[in-house]
Amino acid sequence: MIFKGLKEKSIKKAIQKSVLNQVQSAGDTGVVRSLAIVINYDKLVDYKPLMDIAKAINISNEDVYIIGYVNKFYKNVNYLIPVFTDNSFGMKGKIKSEEVSEFLKRDYDIVINYYTEPNIYLTLVSALIKSELKVGITSEGEVINNLVLKTDEKDFSQFNNELVKYLSILKKI
Repeated sequence: MIFKGLKEKSIKKAIQKSVLNQVQSAGDTGVVRSLAIVINYDKLVDYKPLMDIAKAINISNEDVYIIGYVNKFYKNVNYLIPVFTDNSFGMKGKIKSEEVSEFLKRDYDIVINYYTEPNIYLTLVSALIKSELKVGITSEGEVINNLVLKTDEKDFSQFNNELVKYLSILKKI
């Protein structure tokens, strides 16, 4: 129990460090061509409506990358996307999972952090993703996200409309 507390404290420091580094290196490359989506797979198994969002902002399916958090990984379950658990990370946020490592190696034009419940591991992955624009749906992610669209997690169409509206204003689509 003590080790879990120490691990979470060191991960919070890693998140803060990552956020500070990304604020300094954030740039503006123009139009959105690639999209990363971070979800809580336990809460949102049907992520297909998020693919409609990609279509609405003119991103092909090959340029959409989705990763999800699961509380417990079951070997006999066929997860349709790469998933990670608490055990995918070590002290100071060190990545132990190859799937997470591969996901974080890419640069993305936009990241959608589509989860509402606070979770330190989801926050860590969101903070470590290299992207110029991060969009979330909860105000608790304001430290990580550049844009927060306060919509209901189940209301994909409202999120879609709001995202398209703001990306148009920002001249990203």
